[in-house]
Amino acid sequence: MKKRFWTLLLTVTLGLAALGGIATAAENPADYHLAICIHSMDNEYWAQEAEGAGLAAKFYGVSSDILTCDSDDNKQLQGIKDYIAKWGKKAIFVVDPSSTANTANIAEICEESGNYVAILAHRADGLYPKDYPHYVVSIMLDDVSNGKATAKALFEAIGGKGQVAELVGLLGDDSAGNRHKAFQEALKEYPGIEVVDSQTASWSQSEGMNIAESWIVKYPNLKGIYAANDTMALGAVEALKTKGLNGKVAVSGVDGIEAALNAVKDGDLVVTIANDGYMIAGYGAAYAIQAALGKLDPKSIPDKERLIISKTTFVTKDNADDIINKFIKTKNPGYDYTNLKFCIDKFQE
Repeated sequence: MKKRFWTLLLTVTLGLAALGGIATAAENPADYHLAICIHSMDNEYWAQEAEGAGLAAKFYGVSSDILTCDSDDNKQLQGIKDYIAKWGKKAIFVVDPSSTANTANIAEICEESGNYVAILAHRADGLYPKDYPHYVVSIMLDDVSNGKATAKALFEAIGGKGQVAELVGLLGDDSAGNRHKAFQEALKEYPGIEVVDSQTASWSQSEGMNIAESWIVKYPNLKGIYAANDTMALGAVEALKTKGLNGKVAVSGVDGIEAALNAVKDGDLVVTIANDGYMIAGYGAAYAIQAALGKLDPKSIPDKERLIISKTTFVTKDNADDIINKFIKTKNPGYDYTNLKFCIDKFQE
């Protein structure tokens, strides 16, 4: 009788473990390896993603590695495959995809191999975590809302009227298109704003500076420059400084890189939005790690709640010092990566 009881108990226990209902002794965090898949470490925002995901891995006792792909789809996919070949089912992934098109490939590779993954910032049309048990969560940024907020702050800074020019990001890039759309939407609320020019600066500081230099000459009554990212915004600030116009012609940015945060503090930029790699990648990693360790069953999360828009931080002169201290000086905003819902601003449409 005792033998039958213990045999039955062992069968039930193993069955529950297989379903992810309980963690087994084999699910030791130290056995697991998190791959932090980003474009490169050269970009400050991507480096911040790597740091945030690394903090989450350290919190859970999981080792981590940074895999860069130089924005190359095939290189990113091969890196994921190689990591799975090395660590098998003990590999976990948090991925900022090289492109939107690559998100489906990432989800399919991880599903086929049975490895948990959180995908950040991009999601192909028709791709949903609910269709892939190991695709734990999609965490994205709301470029339209963020771009609209910075545009409106810019317009308010110049009194709601006057000449404004727009620096557009890289053509064909999702964020560039969405932030341009945001600018157009904000304009509808400010009939007194006149857009004198809109040019592509391809996320480049030098291109942003060159374009702004020509605007200063061509449009002496220019009141503001809307830039789709901080790097182009800083280029515009450089151009304005050469003519003593920084702070007189208002400039807005988006992303929250260190130089932009300091420019907001100094009054050279009106506003930026810190997209917060610590938030999006740290919590993305936490979702995937919890799933791998058996602490979270992705199927238990309502489908809608696996499609997250991450919180971001609106940065003005009033709070720039605090943001610089958290994101730049200490490189640790002190997030609780056990509270998975903390990162949620809203859910994707």
